[in-house]
Amino acid sequence: MKESKHKMKLYHGTNYSSAINIVNHGINLKYSKPYLDFGPGFYTTPSYDHAALAAIRTTQKYNAKNNKNEEPYIVEVDYKPISAMDLVIGSYPRHSERWGKFVLNNRLKPQMLSAYNILEHNQDGKYDICYGEIADGNIINIAYKVNGGKVIPEDINYKEFLKDNGEVYPQQYSFHTLKAISCIKVLSCDMINNKKKYLNARGRR
Repeated sequence: MKESKHKMKLYHGTNYSSAINIVNHGINLKYSKPYLDFGPGFYTTPSYDHAALAAIRTTQKYNAKNNKNEEPYIVEVDYKPISAMDLVIGSYPRHSERWGKFVLNNRLKPQMLSAYNILEHNQDGKYDICYGEIADGNIINIAYKVNGGKVIPEDINYKEFLKDNGEVYPQQYSFHTLKAISCIKVLSCDMINNKKKYLNARGRR
């Protein structure tokens, strides 16, 4: 799929110390967690609001695990594909069954991918960059059942949980290889604006 030649401003929500590390030392893919929507990588979104919610969630988990009291931060980056590079891009822009299967596959354990001969995933980093909608808890719960042997992938009816009410869902851009990371320029990091607003929003979800 042809990507825009223009720069795109993206946001990454995280805790303070992680944000400072990114600004000072760059993006390091070794810090990525496994079993994310589009595979291990560095995740961003064009939505400041969604990045802020992610920053709060990530910081709360970090503080609880490490007995810290850090603040949530937003890292702002510019993304511009380098024309000379042959980037392999996975495009999942719509809330569809294809999107649902891809996200589910990326959350399955390697033995499950092998058992069901599932090839359409990005746990191996075959895509440099992926973009599309952000998943909610439905697919995470299904992945848990598949990994536990309670459900097999071919029996999943994606239409039962894919929402079709015209709502616009948040988008994400994920970067999975060093070649992809070279297309990103880190601009700044700042504590999120109006933290109380986002805490209230989380309480209503």
